Amino acid sequence: MADVEAIAAAALGCPLIADLTGGRFGEVATYGPGRRILGVRIVDEVVELHVVAKWGAPLPEVAEVVRAAVAPHAAGLPVSVFVDDIQLPDELRPQSEPPPALPEAPVVI
Repeated sequence: MADVEAIAAAALGCPLIADLTGGRFGEVATYGPGRRILGVRIVDEVVELHVVAKWGAPLPEVAEVVRAAVAPHAAGLPVSVFVDDIQLPDELRPQSEPPPALPEAPVVI
């Protein structure tokens, strides 16, 4: 049986991975006793991993490195790697502007 916690840990240990992700609606997860393992699920005898790659990492290499890292924990199941996002370096991240100041509310006495 595939060990989803070990799969998640092995994937996060890859130097090209910034994080695991739950997919667009957080639906990619495996539920364990009192715990939800985000970004890993087994569907139709295939291990699915949804990851956030680090900036500049070639995506085919990301998939290859992740597959190799998690294979010992996948119990022989094939591993599909989905790159759901790419982590931007700090200099490319949009700087959020502070929200506009709200007008003062009138004081009612």
